[in-house]
Amino acid sequence: MSGIQTIRQGLTGNVTKVIVIAIIVTFIGSVGWAGFFSQGNANVVVTVGDQEITTTDLSFEYSSQQELLTERFPDQIIEEDIILEIATNSLISKFSVMEYLESRDLNLSDDYILKQLADSAQFQENGRFSQASFDAFARSNGFIPSEYIQRIREDLLSNMWRISLLNSSFVTDRQIQNSMSLAEQERDISFIRFLSSEFQEAIDYSDLELSEYYSNNLQDYITPAKAKVSYIELDADTLVASIEVSPEEIKESYEDYLSDFDTTTRKTVSHIMLNIDDTRNEEEAIDSLIEIKDKLVTGGNFENFVKEVSEDGGTKDQGGSLGITDGTLFPPEFESALASMSEGDISDPIVLQDSVHLLKLVSLNEPTPQTLEERSDQIRNKLANEKAEDKYFQILDEVSEQSFNTDDLNQIASSIPFSVTQLDYFSENNTPDLLNKANIRQFIFDDYENTNFPELFENEELQAVLVLVESRQDEIQLTFDQSRDQIIKDYVESAAISSSELFASDQLSSLNEGKSLEKIAEENDKQIETYVKLKRDSALLPINSIDNIFSISRSRAGNSFDSILLSSGDVLIYRLDAVRSGGNSFNEEQVASLSDFLNQQFSLSELSELETNLKDSLSVQRFD
Repeated sequence: MSGIQTIRQGLTGNVTKVIVIAIIVTFIGSVGWAGFFSQGNANVVVTVGDQEITTTDLSFEYSSQQELLTERFPDQIIEEDIILEIATNSLISKFSVMEYLESRDLNLSDDYILKQLADSAQFQENGRFSQASFDAFARSNGFIPSEYIQRIREDLLSNMWRISLLNSSFVTDRQIQNSMSLAEQERDISFIRFLSSEFQEAIDYSDLELSEYYSNNLQDYITPAKAKVSYIELDADTLVASIEVSPEEIKESYEDYLSDFDTTTRKTVSHIMLNIDDTRNEEEAIDSLIEIKDKLVTGGNFENFVKEVSEDGGTKDQGGSLGITDGTLFPPEFESALASMSEGDISDPIVLQDSVHLLKLVSLNEPTPQTLEERSDQIRNKLANEKAEDKYFQILDEVSEQSFNTDDLNQIASSIPFSVTQLDYFSENNTPDLLNKANIRQFIFDDYENTNFPELFENEELQAVLVLVESRQDEIQLTFDQSRDQIIKDYVESAAISSSELFASDQLSSLNEGKSLEKIAEENDKQIETYVKLKRDSALLPINSIDNIFSISRSRAGNSFDSILLSSGDVLIYRLDAVRSGGNSFNEEQVASLSDFLNQQFSLSELSELETNLKDSLSVQRFD
């Protein structure tokens, strides 16, 4: 199966380090759940082939999925059963991959994993990796160290598998061209418009029919529950204006700024590179670069020589730019040469293992600190914001404590620099923006009867709101008489839609039996209209109708009919007249974006198919 060789080749790459960092972050964010379970007493909940998924695996994955879903849907409360099912299926996919990789003898040693973790600060002591720190970290979060390594091994292998497959998939230029051609395709339709008002005018109704319609749609004639709320909004930004910062504090902060200021010279560098290979030895490469340097010294253009002779594909189109160094980022041979160069200088040829280079010191930047006067406003704002944050958290603690002891918001507000806002009755669908968060709405409309005290919500950084529900009005079922005018309107609109759909169906049957669109227009005293050069992104028609029009085979143009119900209630009966290829209006950036998108979709589709095949090939057993 594809990907195995890619994984083996990628074990020393930068991608591995990125994956490890991501895994560590995930572990740190999720250890709260894992810590509640003992590794030694974990129960098996699912088996995937020979792999066992334990309650600890599941609780950890549950926490990870919950965090991801909360981040993606911050205003929604997702049921625990749904998160549990997502976590279980995620683990089944992961352990299916692990079973496959183990069957191919692809594994990661403990030494390899610890080497990848060595750069993580929480596992270091005096700047070096410490096994004791690693073990302590694992145990402090409820893991046996060996089990913690195993969990990282599983996540690392699983992520490497996914990334390797994603990086090895691609779409061809022909597929990209076909996609662009389809995206630019244009279609013409002819249509007859039948107005909603014409169908509505033909609708008759009796009181009995209206009564039956009301009885069948009681949910549409309800005054929703409403709540009357008071709240106090707390935020750090409001406090900033009242914060005072003394000149002494500004001076002290400025002195800290000076002591921390990095005066290291930054050097912007470009190069010309020649490879040492079968066609050119080291001496020949040096001679070639000496000749180029002589031409540069007498006025030659460095960037032109980069384009003509440099063999570094990564910098050839950027004028040979290597970026900026502070004296530590480039190979020692480069840094040694640059140390004695001035701005604009060209180095002698520099030999590395497989290549020879000419360096140009493009520019020097020697940072100089701002004066106290120049930096004062920035320091004042920084200190004011820091003081405001401290004061905000102090107030937050005070408000939190008082909210357990009193339901009087005015009393709470009297001791803090924030005021009470009182709102009139509102329904859940009309919740003001500040309170329109899932947890706040639930408190106001669902949990109201369970408490008489205000509730404090921190939904954004450095911003909170203390909410008190003063009273509530339950939803009210409106009577037939109270709703009569609305019932008539709704009934007529509903009956008109049904009538128009039946009419369109009859007309389409006639068209498919041979009647022409022109004949139908004549019989109904209508004009035929046209939309020419419709494209897939057209806003003239509903999206689903555009999709239907573009799903019709090109060969059926002139002989394919359908209908469209517009949001206004109008009905269009149309004929596809023509299909034509549009001009290629994609620029290079759009082509590149389309290529990236198609590659991503193709890769994800292939990955999903492979993981599904792996799961289907294994015995998966769930335990209650």
